[in-house]
Amino acid sequence: MKRRKRKGLENAVARAVAAVGGPTKAATLCGVSNTAVHRWIQSGNVALLRHALRLSRASGVPIEQFVGDEDEEEA
Repeated sequence: MKRRKRKGLENAVARAVAAVGGPTKAATLCGVSNTAVHRWIQSGNVALLRHALRLSRASGVPIEQFVGDEDEEEA
């Protein structure tokens, strides 16, 4: 049975995780579980700053793209 490919990377967190080598590597890098990384991908944000900083620095994806208040974008 073939798995269908997803329509690309929907959000910055998904791009950052892919850039570091996938969820397992991102989890190891940040000291969290794979489940936590998958929740970040689904929600599109990383709740704790220390994890966001590690992921941003390792991936090259600017932290502003996956952390912050959605209201700031409207201003």
